[in-house]
Amino acid sequence: MKDVEADLQDQITRYLSNQEWNDLTDQVNRLANDPQPNTLARVFTGVPRTIRSADAGLRITFDGAVSVGSGRLPLLIKDWPLARLIRVWVLMNIPKLELSAYISLIERLFQYGEMEELAALYAALPIYHYPTEWRFRCTEGVRSNMAPVRRAVILNNSYPSHFLDEGAWNQLVLKAFFTDEDIVQIIGLKTRNNGKLAGALVDYAYELYAAKRNINPFLWILVAPFLDERAYRLMEQIIQESQQTLTRKAIAYAFETGNFAPATDFITRNSELTDLKNTAGTPWDGWLNQTE
Repeated sequence: MKDVEADLQDQITRYLSNQEWNDLTDQVNRLANDPQPNTLARVFTGVPRTIRSADAGLRITFDGAVSVGSGRLPLLIKDWPLARLIRVWVLMNIPKLELSAYISLIERLFQYGEMEELAALYAALPIYHYPTEWRFRCTEGVRSNMAPVRRAVILNNSYPSHFLDEGAWNQLVLKAFFTDEDIVQIIGLKTRNNGKLAGALVDYAYELYAAKRNINPFLWILVAPFLDERAYRLMEQIIQESQQTLTRKAIAYAFETGNFAPATDFITRNSELTDLKNTAGTPWDGWLNQTE
């Protein structure tokens, strides 16, 4: 993981004029020395006005996770607007005040933020002090009807898998399927997989199948460790009907790895499915070896 201050400042400064950078650092230094609500609101909401020379369409991605410091989770920066990166950097510079003062300071931003501000606030969940205090905010973000806000919580965010309970975690994953997100970008997806989630996903798959709607193939990868008769009946039907290679590959993989006797027998009886076992290029390639 990278050194957060050096890397974030390097990324930010390369896109700003010297004057813009100086103005920004002056504001952040004043905030760090005297973290008052009005000061924070002025700096946080004023970021777009401070960086007028930057390309509004710019998106920034870091390779790997950014180490934020002791007691805080790593930060994954994937396809972020520059304003979001700067806003999260601003939030990092808020000192660890007494709990109620710190929570109140940031909650005020949540209460009055517009969409891009909220996306930055939710993307920053891994870096806040007092991490257990943000669970409710996290679940609120999952329920958001604003796609950028919802994605800032669900995708490439290390907070939910560490702090949400099983029910809230399962709702996050289900929401990701409902809204057709890139499932593989959910951090902790393998380690937090569980039988109740698999059962809910099978229910959802039956609904989609009855409505003749597409089922995300990754659903079957999550169901695989918890294969049972009900899941198997639907999967057997789909693998024989579907013309979509990725769907057939997902079900074959689930049958091969799921430790459910009828599924194993199905693969053994249908030797023509051997080619489907090749996971190269699939979103679940290397799934068995993943630790997150």
